[in-house]
Formats: sequence, C-alpha cells, structure tokens
Amino acid sequence: MAVSTRRERHEILLVRVKAGKIEQMRTIKLQHGCVGLAHRGGHLYISDWTALHVYDMASGQSRQLYIDRTREYTVTSCAVSPDGSQIYITNRYNHQLITLNKDGTKLSTLTHPELQYPTHVRITPQGHMFVSCADLGTVVQVVTRDGKKTVKTLAGTRNYLTKPVSLYFISSNNMLVVGQFGNNNIVELRLK
Repeated sequence: MAVSTRRERHEILLVRVKAGKIEQMRTIKLQHGCVGLAHRGGHLYISDWTALHVYDMASGQSRQLYIDRTREYTVTSCAVSPDGSQIYITNRYNHQLITLNKDGTKLSTLTHPELQYPTHVRITPQGHMFVSCADLGTVVQVVTRDGKKTVKTLAGTRNYLTKPVSLYFISSNNMLVVGQFGNNNIVELRLK
C-alpha cells in the first residue's frame, strides 16, 4: 500500500498491514508534491495538482507523463484502468474527467452538469468508475457504453454525504467507502 505524506515533505510511504498494525517498508522521495496516487503494473501514478508523474517501482525512475499549468488543481486525482491502457485524471476547477493513454496523450475530456469540482476518481477491478464531487456533495458513476460516457449520481446528501473527497473500493463485499472533508465520518455505499 502506498500513502502520501504532507504536501511539504514530497514523499510516499510504502506500508503494509500486519497483525493489525501498520509497518513502514520503504520511503520514496519525490521532486514534486503528491496529492493523488494510483498503482498498476509495477508503476505508481502520482498527481501533484498540475501534473501527472509515473514512477517505476523496479528502477526507481520517474518521469512526467502529463502537465496542465493553466491554473491550480488541474491534476488532482488519478486512476488507471484494469488493463493499464488508460489513465484518468480529475481537473477540479475546469470540471473535467480527462482520459489519457499510457503514454500521457489526451484521448478525451468529459464535462457534465453532475461532474462539478471532481476531487477523486476510483476504478474497480471490474472497470466501474466512480468520481467524488466534494462541492456538490455527491459521488457519480461514469459508465462507458459503445465508446460514449454517461454520468449518473450514485449518492448525495440522502446518503449523508457532505464533502466526499476520497474513494476506496472493497471487492470482497462490493462496497465503496467514501471519506469526507471537514468531518470524521466515513460513508459506506453497498453497490449492486
């Protein structure tokens, strides 16, 4: 498991849970910040507010994959498709979900009225995609059919969401765990 530290420290901690305790295995020092993490195929994908970096776990080499410095919060979160062929990033203030190929080339940009201020993107092993929109207090599901993406609200204030900022999927019981900003409440959404 990889965990980012405070913004000023520019590092990622690789940890594991053993006998109910967290053990630190390794620290990766970065030349940039880290606000979002994804892992696939021996690579860490790291968002730093305006750029996406890829870190090779075997070689320790890092490179910038994508950048958008038109304003702040253009690369706030990232997720990788189960087959590793596509990378998704949230652009918070432009209200976008951007799809990149594995080389960092922009394939598409999704905007939608229900996709406002996206803060986090999560993809399940089955390929289902969820995005939290903190300022709206919602979690949406992005569905791709016949090459077209549609957006539908999955949860909101009726599910006790206020400012959802992080998402974690538990495959064993098909549950999406939603962390929120500004309070200590976690909401569990059981998916069908």
